[in-house]
Amino acid sequence: MEASPMYRYSEDPQSKQKNKKVVLAVVLVAAAAAAAIFILGKTTFRHTVQPTAFTSGNTSSTQPVFGSVTVEGISLKGMTMAQGRSAVLEQMEKKDAARTYTLTHGEKSYTLSGKDLHISYNTNAVLQRAMQAGTASSTTSSASSASSDTEYRLTPTVDQTSLQAKLEDLTKSVNHSAKEPTIRSFDGSGFSFTEGTPGVKVSNSALLKKVLDVIPTSDSATISIPTETVDCTRTIDDLRQHIVKLGSFTTISRNTENGTYNMSKALRAVNGTVVPANGTFSYLGTIGEAGQSQGYKLATALENGQAVQSYGGGICQGSTTIYGAAMRSNCGIVERSPHSSPSSYVPIGQDATVSFPGLDFRFSNPTDYPMYIQSGADGRTMYCTIYGYKSSTWDTIDVSSKLTRGTVETGRYATCTRTFYKNGSAVRTESMPSSYYPPHTTTQTAGSSSSSKKATSSKASSTASSTLSSKPSSASSKTASSSSSSKKPSSSSKAPR
Repeated sequence: MEASPMYRYSEDPQSKQKNKKVVLAVVLVAAAAAAAIFILGKTTFRHTVQPTAFTSGNTSSTQPVFGSVTVEGISLKGMTMAQGRSAVLEQMEKKDAARTYTLTHGEKSYTLSGKDLHISYNTNAVLQRAMQAGTASSTTSSASSASSDTEYRLTPTVDQTSLQAKLEDLTKSVNHSAKEPTIRSFDGSGFSFTEGTPGVKVSNSALLKKVLDVIPTSDSATISIPTETVDCTRTIDDLRQHIVKLGSFTTISRNTENGTYNMSKALRAVNGTVVPANGTFSYLGTIGEAGQSQGYKLATALENGQAVQSYGGGICQGSTTIYGAAMRSNCGIVERSPHSSPSSYVPIGQDATVSFPGLDFRFSNPTDYPMYIQSGADGRTMYCTIYGYKSSTWDTIDVSSKLTRGTVETGRYATCTRTFYKNGSAVRTESMPSSYYPPHTTTQTAGSSSSSKKATSSKASSTASSTLSSKPSSASSKTASSSSSSKKPSSSSKAPR
């Protein structure tokens, strides 16, 4: 009977095997649970810290992510990412709106405002660093957290292309070209000259650098505009050496006293005109409207081939006289029109009519030096002389013209040429504008021609083409006078002059 207690404390072989299985199962369950807790813990921690990898500037988290940090003077402590970003953007918008930079040059000043700068900032990168610093500070001691906030600043980036364009537009009035020395007047014995003055040009690259340097450090500043000097390309001595007599031309007035007065007045208005290097002279642009209110008188003019009375009648003889000098001075003929009938005071094909405001006479200066026009009247003799740079390739220029075909009844055609001479020999010939004269009542033999090689003008006919250009070349020919023409006296100019 003693055997029973001993059995109660002893192990049953079968029970022992069963217990081993139970213990093993418990251990496996516990291990699984521990692994699950470990994995869950790591996952939870990773989600908590994930916002520190902020790259888009936005976060779905509604939890505060910033600790004791300040960005551009704004404390972000306790803010979410969205709140922090909104606060910083608002601060920078106010800052940019308040930006004002004053650009100065002498008495001139120009204002460059914040809206002109097109500034962008590294907001996302700074907020990311601030958030990471805030997260790290949450693990520090209370003594450490009581210290002052960490301050962060944004770095501005300016659109330099748009800023450069804005600066150039803003300061363009500072720029002015050099004024080249030029001819002031001619007293019959020589020229007097006006000294040139240097120009000024904004140094755009230096100004851009000045503005870019001040933007990160100051919201307002006064900036002096850096400039460069623009020198004249020639001196008065250059002008003296290159300004000589090129060509001249004269005509005789057969108009009334009033007509002679009008053409003399127009030539006096032109006298002293300087045609810039590679520039263009305009007859009407120089004398203006030749009407009664401008002091011109009622005189004979041609309109559709008929003599009429018109204020300013006769001024076409002035433009014709200048045309004659221009052809003999190697000027390019930009715009020229013949009368409706050949003029009595020049050979056919060598007249130049005008009518304000649409029908002008213009010539160009083909050289790199200015030309000077001396024109006027001596009694009934109209004259024009042009001074300027003369090429060494020629000595004189002769102009000739002729009636090539047609009659008074059918209309007449004329051609005109100029020939360049060097050491007495012709070196080249150029065609001048041709002419067409509509049918009228006077006659002239086809093929008649004349040359202006002598001191009087040649007989020739003028073309009906309105605006043509001749090739550049210089010339200094002898003057020509309408007294060489065999035609009877007639009225001076075309509609309405």
